[in-house]
Amino acid sequence: MAHVRSLFFTGAASESESKAQEAKRLGRPSSMIWNITNRCNLLCTHCYMAADGRTKPDQLSDEQAYEMIDRMHGAGVPVVFLSGGEPMMRPNFWEILERINAAGVRTISTNCTFITPENAQRLADNGVRFIATSLYGPRDFHDDMVKVPGTHDKIIAAIKDLRKVGVKVVIKIALSKDTYPHIYDLIKQAKEMDCSMVYICDLITSGRSEGADDLRISNEQWREFCDFVIDEVADPENSFEYDIGAIPSVIPYIAKGLTERGLDVSKGLERLKIFSACPVGQGHMTINSEGEVMPCQFAQDWTLGNIYEIGFAEATRRLAEIDEAVPEGICAPEVCVYSRICRGCRVKAWQRTGSADGGEQMAEDITCILEACERRTTALDC
Repeated sequence: MAHVRSLFFTGAASESESKAQEAKRLGRPSSMIWNITNRCNLLCTHCYMAADGRTKPDQLSDEQAYEMIDRMHGAGVPVVFLSGGEPMMRPNFWEILERINAAGVRTISTNCTFITPENAQRLADNGVRFIATSLYGPRDFHDDMVKVPGTHDKIIAAIKDLRKVGVKVVIKIALSKDTYPHIYDLIKQAKEMDCSMVYICDLITSGRSEGADDLRISNEQWREFCDFVIDEVADPENSFEYDIGAIPSVIPYIAKGLTERGLDVSKGLERLKIFSACPVGQGHMTINSEGEVMPCQFAQDWTLGNIYEIGFAEATRRLAEIDEAVPEGICAPEVCVYSRICRGCRVKAWQRTGSADGGEQMAEDITCILEACERRTTALDC
């Protein structure tokens, strides 16, 4: 994950970034995504969790959830993101939110179908600064992707309600061959709705999209989109932000493009030495609904132990071991000059090489948009 404009062009680090850097220096979690439930009322065709609302998953009890919040306070977690499934499906969602507010909640990832004008105000009153929600295209296309009619219109209404009470909104878009034709219209729509950012994520082929690698857009299309982002962030009159996830190689590509336009990106490159474009192992952690520690939200089966058994200090140490390991193949430092600031997507490497005993997290990321196709271990459509 990388906020492109703020990474390369803001002055001093933001409050959240400064807190994250200090937490990492002290050996604490720098940020945390907490999946408070795996249940969801939608059935998105590409969902990497295959979440649904009918299967009741194992999850922490209410008492354990409240204890988790106390442990977060004790561990000094500076920023917490509530997610799911659909977090607002959990019956004690509001109690969790109220208790965790002092721990620094900044964002909730929700499909917005439970947000009413009253709930929007309640979120704002509880310190929520950002809501991240997904749009995939026009009304019929979006509703077909999530398999619940009327969802698109609910999201649009919720965004308007959230903006009225001052909550910022981030539009999330999983980029695939299906959604790519709509990407530029979605960005235009996000701007018109006064959203502050779009989060563009490469397709993660797990859950309902397991084995659907042919749905990933080509490297040429990724480079085309990155060229668009470069033009956007190079414009000093344009303040709209772009966050890009699950394909870290786009960040050195964008840095190179900005440099070619005569812009100084040295500050961003220095920041990337602290928190690379792939955040795995760098203090960021995800806690699933059962309390298992995951290096990344997109790797539901890659767990390092239960937080109740190993604690935050040990979990952070185990994550740091991943960061200290050296990537292999086309991601190795002797092969790629961007190895330290990019690192490749560790989740894709882990999933691609996975077996019953787990995957090889330091294997090369074959989705790199910088590499020539003939140098890949496995050929992709370039």
